[in-house]
Amino acid sequence: MTEQYYISSTKYSLRERQTKKNGKVYDVYFRVCDPITREEKQKKLSGFKTKADAKAAYTAFVTEKCELRRGAVTRQQKNTSPDSKTFSQLADEYFASLYAENKESTIYSKKGIFNNFLLPKFADKKMSFFTKEELYRFQDEIWAMKKPDGTPYSYQHHDNVRKYLSTFLSWCETRYGYKNYMPEIKKPKRRTPKTVMQFWTREEFEKFIAAVDDPKYYAFFSFLFFTGKRKGEAMALYDTDVDLNKKTAKISKTITRKTLDGSAWKITSTKADKYQTIPLCNAVVDILKNYKNGSPFFFGGARPFSENAIQFAFNKAIRKSGVKQIRIHDLRHSFVSMLIHLGANYNVIADLIGDTVEQVTNTYGHLYEEDKYSIIEKIR
Repeated sequence: MTEQYYISSTKYSLRERQTKKNGKVYDVYFRVCDPITREEKQKKLSGFKTKADAKAAYTAFVTEKCELRRGAVTRQQKNTSPDSKTFSQLADEYFASLYAENKESTIYSKKGIFNNFLLPKFADKKMSFFTKEELYRFQDEIWAMKKPDGTPYSYQHHDNVRKYLSTFLSWCETRYGYKNYMPEIKKPKRRTPKTVMQFWTREEFEKFIAAVDDPKYYAFFSFLFFTGKRKGEAMALYDTDVDLNKKTAKISKTITRKTLDGSAWKITSTKADKYQTIPLCNAVVDILKNYKNGSPFFFGGARPFSENAIQFAFNKAIRKSGVKQIRIHDLRHSFVSMLIHLGANYNVIADLIGDTVEQVTNTYGHLYEEDKYSIIEKIR
C-alpha cells in the first residue's frame, strides 16, 4: 500500500462539541506530513458519538494511511509563520472564505462583531499573541463590557463575541496550523437567569387582534399566530405561495435586512434552509379569504411590509387591547404553546414550525399554567 502521509508522533487530542442534529460528538486532531511537499499540517477526523469511536477512527487512519518516521520528517518552512500575518490580514482572508458556506446575513452579523469588538483591539496583533493568558484576559474584558448608555450587554451577546473569536481562531488553526487555545478557556457561568419565554394564550391573542384596525396587519399577525412562522418568512411569501383552496402555504425563503451591499432588504433561504408546504387551519384561512392580498408579495404588494410599520401597528394594538407586552417573534412561541396545550406531540410540532424535535424540546418544553395544575391533580 502506498503511504499517503508521514507522522513523526502518535500524539492526538480529542475535543467535544455540541451539534443540533446529533447532540454531543467528538473530533480527533493530530498532525501529519505530506510525503511530497513535506509540509506538516493538522488533520481532523470529526463527528464521532463516543471517545472510543474517535480513538478507533484515529488508529485506523494512521494504520492504513500513515508511516511513522520519528525525527526523519523535516517540516517545510512555510511563509505563514505565527508572526508573518496580523489578525487584520487573516480576518480579511477569513471573511473572503465565508461566502461559499455562509449566508449573507450570517457574514453581516460576524462582521459587526469583528468591526466593533475584535478588530479595534487585535488588528495589528500577530497570532503568537493569542496565548491562554491573553484569551482569558480578553474574556474578562468581554464580560465586563457595557453598552454606550451604561447598561450591560446580554449574556448571549458576550457569548457571541467569544464564539466568533473562537471560530476565527479555529479557522486559523485548520488553515495555517496556528494553535487555538480557546477550547481550553472556560466560559463564565451565566450570572442572571434566562429570560422567561413570553407568549399569548388564544384568548389573549383574540383580544389583541380585535384591536388591530388595519386589514393587512390583521391578516399578517393572524398568519403568524396560527402558523408559528417567523416574521421574515411571512414577509417573503409571494401571492403564488398561498393556496387558500388547498389550505396550504409554501415556506421556502425569508426577508433579511442584514445586507453587505447597502440594499434595504434581500430575499434569502430560511434559517434552516428548509422548504416546507404547511397546512393552514380554518381560522386563518377564513381571515386570509377576506384579505385583499398583494402581488408579488402576499403581504405588502410590490415590496415587503416595512418592519417599522409592522412594529408600530403591533405596539399600537397592544396598548389599545391592554394585553401584556410581547415581541412579534413571541407569536411563534404562542403557536407552539397552543399546540402543546391541545396535546400535539413534539414530532408534529417540529414538522410544523421547521425545527428539530430536540430544538422543540429544549425551547418549548413548557405548558400553560393551567396544564401544570391539571397534571399535578392527576397524581394520586
